[in-house]
Amino acid sequence: MESTTDDNIAGQRIVEVREMTNEELEREGWQAHDWQSTVVLELKSGTILYPSADPEGNAPGTIFGIDADDTAFALYP
Repeated sequence: MESTTDDNIAGQRIVEVREMTNEELEREGWQAHDWQSTVVLELKSGTILYPSADPEGNAPGTIFGIDADDTAFALYP
């Protein structure tokens, strides 16, 4: 799969926050582990977004954030 930049994701609605499937993990060359899940943000268009440990895509990662009230959070499926 060729990497591209999708400039059309701004403004799209997130319709699901879920765990990455085994097929999606396999496509990335990642292994499923009981102790580690990978969160997927699925957009209305069908586009999926997921974190990686590094730019090379060597392993899954975690999405962290800070909301408008300055409260830290992490996304889990």
